[in-house]
Amino acid sequence: MRRSKRKQKTPEQMRRRANRRQRLFHMIGRLFFLSVLAAAAVLALTIFFKVDTIAVEGATRYTAEEIVAGMTVKQGDNLYLWNKVKEADMLLEKFPYLQTVQMRRLLPDTVEVTVTECSAVVAAPYSGGYLFISAQGKALEQSANDGGLPVVVGATLNDVTLGRVLTAENGEQAEVLLDILQNLDAAGMLEQLSFLNLSDLTDIRIGYQDRFDIRLESVNNLSYYLRFAQTVIDERLSPSDIGRLYWDTQNRLHFIPDTADNVARSGMATASTGTTVPVTADGDADAAADDGDAAQQSGGAGGDTPEDDGAAEDDEAVQEDSEDG
Repeated sequence: MRRSKRKQKTPEQMRRRANRRQRLFHMIGRLFFLSVLAAAAVLALTIFFKVDTIAVEGATRYTAEEIVAGMTVKQGDNLYLWNKVKEADMLLEKFPYLQTVQMRRLLPDTVEVTVTECSAVVAAPYSGGYLFISAQGKALEQSANDGGLPVVVGATLNDVTLGRVLTAENGEQAEVLLDILQNLDAAGMLEQLSFLNLSDLTDIRIGYQDRFDIRLESVNNLSYYLRFAQTVIDERLSPSDIGRLYWDTQNRLHFIPDTADNVARSGMATASTGTTVPVTADGDADAAADDGDAAQQSGGAGGDTPEDDGAAEDDEAVQEDSEDG
């Protein structure tokens, strides 16, 4: 039986085979080099880059030593083999009065921690005492008393974790409270807040400057309403005016003169009484005082509505005159 002859490869085929082998050897060589380089880098990081100094900047309520002690990163740990984001989040929860935490690695051996702090702006009844809350809605601490802060009436909060921002899981009023606080802060009105009454979310009451009881039917268009009320208070009402501000169904703003005691009672879910003196957005209105001896007029602002973003700025036409009756 005759043996079959092996087919002889052409020079071109042999050249291609040699090229494939050469590329394979080059690839293996590069992979080996990269592996050695990576191992050397890890070894260098492990041996040479150790945390020696942890510097804390910006802390006043907590000492630098307290913050360093609360970190999981310690002296002698590797400078790079830990997660900055997780470490910062842990500090924000462990130290509730911290508002922001930023961390930087500074070669060869330093971790720099820069923090900002927040403060309590309201106190809400919680677990037999009060819960202090920041402008951003962060639960800061529990206290047996209100600490002299504006009190949030009617807010039922559940399962609050200190160091965390309130969410809908903490109760129906939690999100409303968060929305109001953030909008008051943005409007620059938070420092003069007197009280918040959330007993009825269709009749929200905001005490302002210990003189005004601002009534809202919801938090819809809250930013607009607060800007409009603030503009009227600052530019159209006198420093001696005390009373209630509310919007009617035509989105016209009304002012009802009242006493400081009645304004304060509104923060305890007690309705105040007074004479309606509308500051309208689309026409003039008059209202006589109870004794009939005085009257106050308010002019219109040209039909502004919450949909008009410039409403608060366009109410220059609102005017107030007083005359003896």
